[in-house]
Amino acid sequence: MISEVRNQIKGILQDAINAAIQSGDLPHVNTPDIPFSPTKAPEHGDIASPIALSLAKTAKTSPRKIADAIASHVQLEESFLIRKVEVAGPGFINIYLSKLWVYNVLKTIKEAGANFGHSNHGEGIRVQVEFVSANPTGPINIVSGRAAAVGDALVNLLNAVGYEAIREYYVNDAGGQVENLGASIDVRYRELLGQGGLEIPDGGYHGTYLVNLAQSIIDESGAEYLQIDDTERIAVFRDLGIERLLAVQKATLERFGVHFDIWSSEKALRENGKPGEIIKVFRERGYLYEADGATWFRMTDFGDSKDCVVIKSDGEYTYFVPDAAYHRDKFERGFVKAIDLLGPDHQGHVEHLKHFVEALGLGDDWLEVWIIQQVNLIDAEGNRIEMSKRSGQFYTLDSLIDELAEAVDDRFAVDVARYFFLMRSNTSHLDFDLHLAVTQANENPVFYVQYAHARCCSIFREMENQGIAQTEMDEGIAEHIDDPESLRLIRHLAEYPEVVLNSAEKREPHRLTHYVFELAGLFHGFYNEHRVLDPSNSHLTQVRLMLVGAVQTVLRNGLTLLGISAPKSM
Repeated sequence: MISEVRNQIKGILQDAINAAIQSGDLPHVNTPDIPFSPTKAPEHGDIASPIALSLAKTAKTSPRKIADAIASHVQLEESFLIRKVEVAGPGFINIYLSKLWVYNVLKTIKEAGANFGHSNHGEGIRVQVEFVSANPTGPINIVSGRAAAVGDALVNLLNAVGYEAIREYYVNDAGGQVENLGASIDVRYRELLGQGGLEIPDGGYHGTYLVNLAQSIIDESGAEYLQIDDTERIAVFRDLGIERLLAVQKATLERFGVHFDIWSSEKALRENGKPGEIIKVFRERGYLYEADGATWFRMTDFGDSKDCVVIKSDGEYTYFVPDAAYHRDKFERGFVKAIDLLGPDHQGHVEHLKHFVEALGLGDDWLEVWIIQQVNLIDAEGNRIEMSKRSGQFYTLDSLIDELAEAVDDRFAVDVARYFFLMRSNTSHLDFDLHLAVTQANENPVFYVQYAHARCCSIFREMENQGIAQTEMDEGIAEHIDDPESLRLIRHLAEYPEVVLNSAEKREPHRLTHYVFELAGLFHGFYNEHRVLDPSNSHLTQVRLMLVGAVQTVLRNGLTLLGISAPKSM
C-alpha cells in the first residue's frame, strides 16, 4: 500500500516540479528518481522527500528555495491523497496524507483479512526451494533447525506474493558418508555383543544415538547379523541406519511445523543413471579430460583457479556429479527458479555448483544459492556450547524444543525456537541465547509480539461482554483519528504488503520478523496511551476498534507467514 502511495506522490511532485519550471520559479533541471525518507513522527508528516537536496547542485539554488517552489505548485485541491505539504529543515518536503487515505488503509485490511499482504507479483512462476537436506547420519541439529525455519518461512512468503513455491529435501543416502554410517553402527553392534578392541572408522560417527540404534537392532534380531559377511552386514546396517535416522529427521521436522512437499533421494538418482547422463553431456561439450587416472572437469573454463575431479581413479563419482545431476533433474521437472539454502560448511561448493549449472546451459539466474550461517548456542552463563556431529557433541533440534517446552509451555516451544532462528539475517551468525529464549516475559521478543495479538483478541472479548456492536466503516469515521499513536500505527500497517514482498524477493524472512516486532511495540504504546472501549464516546470507540482489528489481522498474517502461532490468549 505504501509503495503505491509513494508512486502516486512521485507523480504529484513531478507535476509540481514541471509547473515550477514552466512558471520560472525553478531553472530547467532533469529530475532524478524522486527519493523518500521516513519522518520521525506523524507531526512531521507521513512521508518526506529530500528531492530538493538532490536538485540543488544542478539547479544552483539552495535546497530550501527549491523545496518552497515545489511545495507551492502541489495541486492539493486536485489530490485526494495529500492534505498538506510543508517544507522543513534544509529543504525536506513533508507530506501529510489525507484522512481518506487513513480510511482506505483500515478498509483495505478489513476487506482483505487473511489475504492482506498477498499479491500476484510472482505470476505463478514455479520455484523449488531446497533446504535442510541434512545427511541421514544423525538427528537434526540446531544449525539445520535454523535452515528449516528460514526455508519454511521463505516458501510461505514466495507463495504469498504469487509464486508457486514448493519445499524439497534432498536425502544424501549414497556415497562415503552413509558407508561410514553403516561401519559405525557395525562397531557399536559388535561392541554391545561383547567384542572388544574396536574403533569407529575414520570419518565415522561417534554419537550415542548410534549405540541406541545398535541396541534396537539387537533387541529385534539378536546376534544373527554376526553370521553374515562383514561387507554384507555393514551394507545392511547402512540401509537400516538411513531408514531409521531419516524417520527421526522427518518426525523432528514435522514437530517443528515444517512439511516438505518432495523428498528426493540421491540413491534413486544414481540408480536411474542420472549422474552418467551428466558425464555424457559434459564429455560431449568438451568439458572433461583424463589425467592421473581420473576424469577432470574444466572448471578453469568458467573462471575458477583450478579444475576438479569428477570421476576418481577407482571409478567412483565425486559428490559434484550427483549434485549436478540433481539440479538438472530440478530443471527437467519444470522449475523456473531453484533456490538452495546451504549450511556454512558448503561455502566453497557454491561457485563450483554454479559453474556446473552454467555448463548444463540452465541459465545464469536459474539457480540461487544462499548460505545459512552458523548457530552458536549460548548457555545461561553466556558460554558457547561446542557442537560436532562426527564427534557426537551436538545439540539436537528436539533437545532444544524439549528444553523450551519445559520452560515456556509446550504450545509455545516451537514458536520461540522459530522466532529466534528468524531474528537475524540468514547471512549473519546467530547466537541463540537459551536464557533469553526461556524467559517468558516481555524481554522475550516472540512473547512481546504474541502478547500484542492476544491483547487485540481480549479487547474484542471485552467488547462482546459490554454488549458493544461494531458498526460498518465509512469515510467520516477517519476524521476521529488524529492522535500520534494511531497515525503511527496506520502508517506502519500500510507498509506491511511492501515488507512481505521485499522479504520474499530479497530472500530475507528476518525483515518480516523485525516488522511484526515493531508493530507490536507501536500497538503496546497506543494501548498504554488510549482507552479503546470508551462508553462516553461511541465514535472514538468504533474508530479504535477498527484500528485494533487491523493490527490483529496484520499481526496474525505476519506470524502465520513466519510459521509462528498467533494466540488469542496468553
